[in-house]
Amino acid sequence: MKKGIKTILVVICALLLFTGCSCALNDNKPEEAVETFFEKYRAKDDNIMTQLKETIENEDLTDNSKEKYQELMEKQYDQFAYVIKDTKEEDNSAIVTVELTVLNYRSAILEAEEELKNNPDKFNDDEGKFSEEKYMDYKIEKMSKVNDTTTHTIDLSLTKENGMWTVEQLSSDDISKLHGLY
Repeated sequence: MKKGIKTILVVICALLLFTGCSCALNDNKPEEAVETFFEKYRAKDDNIMTQLKETIENEDLTDNSKEKYQELMEKQYDQFAYVIKDTKEEDNSAIVTVELTVLNYRSAILEAEEELKNNPDKFNDDEGKFSEEKYMDYKIEKMSKVNDTTTHTIDLSLTKENGMWTVEQLSSDDISKLHGLY
């Protein structure tokens, strides 16, 4: 059936975050590990970008939509901001509270869903059948026009192994917040 942008982004983000977290970070403090974690996205780290491209390639999107979709993700990486608000450290675990400001892609997705609800024929193909391609193109187009931001707070869990802190896998809600989908 239909596969929404939110689902696709969550899958991409989960893969990217897993890749981003799986390696040891050369940081002696939890805050440094969090900064390294987020800076990998801002710097468009090779591993992050490779995973992003591979995931997008496996999606049922037109080549044009795939390109636009990647641009949206890169725009988010370029523009998100974070502020470390608090750190609670105990033995080999820590919780770092971070305030994220991200592009509000969720607002565009909600607009696209409302348009589909109110004008479903707009997304039909030449034979009068619903076109997932048309709908996805519409969503991506709406998302590409987003300039407003939203702010969320997330708690990142970290573990210390061999003197180095690593960020653990984020929840699906936190992944959605990081990518402006919550």
